[in-house]
Amino acid sequence: MTFKLYLLLMALSYLRPFDLFAPELAVYRPMLILLMIVLVMSLVTTRKAGGGILTGQHIRLIWALLLAVTMSVTMVEGFGNGMNSLVSFLPTVLLFLISGLNLTSLKRVKITGAVIVASLVVLSCMSIACFHTGFMKDVLILKQHGSDDSAELAAMDVNEIPALDTSGRYLWRVRSVGFLADPNDFAQTIVCFMPVLFAFYQARRHLRNLLFLGLPAGILLYTIFLTHSRGSLLGLAALFFFNIKERLGTLKTGLLLGTMAMGAMAFNFTGGRAYSANEESAGGRIDAWSEGLVMLRNYPILGVGYQRFSEHHSHTAHNILVVTFGEIGFVGYWIWLGLIILTFKQLSQAIKLVPANADEHTWLIRLRTSIFGFFTCGMFLSRAFEPPLFILLIFCLGVWHAGKMQVSNTPAAKELAAPMLWRGRTVLMMFISIMAIWGIVMIKTMTVGRSV
Repeated sequence: MTFKLYLLLMALSYLRPFDLFAPELAVYRPMLILLMIVLVMSLVTTRKAGGGILTGQHIRLIWALLLAVTMSVTMVEGFGNGMNSLVSFLPTVLLFLISGLNLTSLKRVKITGAVIVASLVVLSCMSIACFHTGFMKDVLILKQHGSDDSAELAAMDVNEIPALDTSGRYLWRVRSVGFLADPNDFAQTIVCFMPVLFAFYQARRHLRNLLFLGLPAGILLYTIFLTHSRGSLLGLAALFFFNIKERLGTLKTGLLLGTMAMGAMAFNFTGGRAYSANEESAGGRIDAWSEGLVMLRNYPILGVGYQRFSEHHSHTAHNILVVTFGEIGFVGYWIWLGLIILTFKQLSQAIKLVPANADEHTWLIRLRTSIFGFFTCGMFLSRAFEPPLFILLIFCLGVWHAGKMQVSNTPAAKELAAPMLWRGRTVLMMFISIMAIWGIVMIKTMTVGRSV
């Protein structure tokens, strides 16, 4: 019963039926009520079963991150606003912990993965239908200016259908609801769950694979195309690269990716938006990275405050790393990055120790690929504290735990169960990432200057 309620919670977290069809019920906080019910039931069930998948390292890091988020605002704006930040971020933390209590086997990971992928397919079908019919376009379509920014063109024609607009005056981008309400976030989430979808592949089951993998994959890829997300294109390239480079080699894979990139541009995948530093949107993002470095310099310990980046700059940074160190400083960045590095190291260690012919090994490979895809997109997105990242991390830990159970009767079990060293690697990655951002900013400033 508890796991079924958990699956309902995960499905509703993506589908957001209350947001779509009954927004007047939001005042009653139905999702929060369901979250608390599942939390209590999961604690009781897990206590009887002997514990969840999270180790002391994971639990300490996630609670330390919640504290850093709270203190980042408290130090700047006082206790009251700090408590508001705690309340804002707490549901994401609780969702991470609840998942850690429920994803206790590979079977449960598979079922939950199937539920999330199915939810994304449903959301994609809704957005595609909206694009081609105009129904609910005020919710599921983002209308951006194209070549003409006049006030007359800015007016929304209630009868217009995005798919039929061939004028080029607007850029129509599909999106979804809840934490997927931004086209880039929607595309990023789809990208990181594509490997999960293909983890269900079964050899010599062609019709099954076509219906249950090929068809959903086509829907999801078309949705990504309709988001016109540049970051998602790079994320797909990262997925492709890490999946086939061992078969083709790095050089051949790179050449194939280059050909695919030119094809994507030919089909207007990005909606006509460029990647160059002197393109207005891309250049503005690098300028925002510069402001993030200034925030880190001025507020080095705990940053300018959780969700306060846009209060110090006209635009968000569109970079998950810049937003994190800008908002919660060195301390918070170390904790946030530490949780990611710890998870990644555990995945990599399990891949080495779990037999290659085991089902768990396949899922370990797929989830590590998902991390590459997510953070490739994340270099152009700002959602460092939203549920998709933490759902991905807990999925990785669920598969890591399944791998640990798979080798429980072998010498590898002790190595997988041992605490992982992450602090030194995290400090090194902090230095490398901040210096890389600084280098990009300096090169752009010296060659192009600041964007208008």
